[in-house]
Amino acid sequence: MKKVKIIVMIIPLVLFFIAWAVYVYFANAEAMQEVKLDSTSIIDVHPDVIEKSMSQVQTDMELGEPFKVYPIETSPDSHAVFHSTLIEYPFGSSPRADSQNNVSLRGIVLYVHGYNDYFFQKELAEKADSAGFAFFAIDLHYCGRSFVSDEPRSDMRNIKEFYAELDVAVELSKKIAVDDYEEAEHVPFVIIGHSLGGLISALYANDRSEQRFAALVLNSPFFDMNYNWFLRKIGLPLVSEMGLFWPDFCVGSTGDPNYAYSLLKSEKGEWEFNETLKSSSRPDMYFGWLRAVMNGQGRVHSRLNIKSPVLVMHGDCSAKGEEWTDDYLHCDGVLDVDHIEEWAPYLGDSVTTTTIPGGLHDLFLSRKDVRDKAYQDAFSFIDAHVKKD
Repeated sequence: MKKVKIIVMIIPLVLFFIAWAVYVYFANAEAMQEVKLDSTSIIDVHPDVIEKSMSQVQTDMELGEPFKVYPIETSPDSHAVFHSTLIEYPFGSSPRADSQNNVSLRGIVLYVHGYNDYFFQKELAEKADSAGFAFFAIDLHYCGRSFVSDEPRSDMRNIKEFYAELDVAVELSKKIAVDDYEEAEHVPFVIIGHSLGGLISALYANDRSEQRFAALVLNSPFFDMNYNWFLRKIGLPLVSEMGLFWPDFCVGSTGDPNYAYSLLKSEKGEWEFNETLKSSSRPDMYFGWLRAVMNGQGRVHSRLNIKSPVLVMHGDCSAKGEEWTDDYLHCDGVLDVDHIEEWAPYLGDSVTTTTIPGGLHDLFLSRKDVRDKAYQDAFSFIDAHVKKD
């Protein structure tokens, strides 16, 4: 009987140590994969990659003239091949810039979109151009123009997957601008990131510490999950651990279409966009995607050290619920604005936050008076730091 009791006592311990060993094995494999994806603080892109993209330039089929697109191909871990797309709004193309004589190039802006999204904000490009900035945007791999049938839309397994294509986007933007304006080689570089693109941009700017950007503007960045305390602190972290073992396990689609309805001209909003590239319902989500997002958010919560000046912008209220209410027309219908305000100071020593009353989740898609305020705050911040550069 004593032997039986001892065996009964030992079995749980053995199972525990086996489980722990398995966890450590997978965690180490994940850490090794992260090192393979990226382990540098500088941008280093082979000239052949730039030349290949430039040789394949085309007119953008989504926005038409004068927008141009450049395909980008990267393989950050030497296994997976990712396809992304750089979109250019040729400098001097905006009506206001066209009316000015001898417009000088003051800097370069790169826009990074959010989850289940792509670049279609013509007005943002025009605003940047008329302010003296060469404007570029990137559709990240598995997203927007870069999406290929049978790929997992808007998916990822590690935020660092995007670093290689962002490196190319930065260098390609500079090369395109330099070919048109020689002085572009030395002008300031600014990144504007929205939602998940804001989280990606913050981590990218932090990790590319030797590539000091003139400014970083984050439009409603995805710094936390929009759920209650228990789910954010306990439930989702536990579920995200499943992504270590079963990253490709699909958990289905979450969310409601109310935010999309607040934007679409055919519903409650004033915008038209390609609903194949930015769907009203969210794409399928996977354990691996959830783990990647929560790992990225966890890094923010543990404090970053972004050396560039950062502006964090968000609305003044949040809208939730499956039933449509008019709150979706003047509040953030995706994230909790209090979470954004809470975590913004954790980005670095030079962070400014601003609240845009009446702002939607994408502040630049809010009603005109609201988005004009967002543009004013964003470009005033950029102007101040470009002048300092």
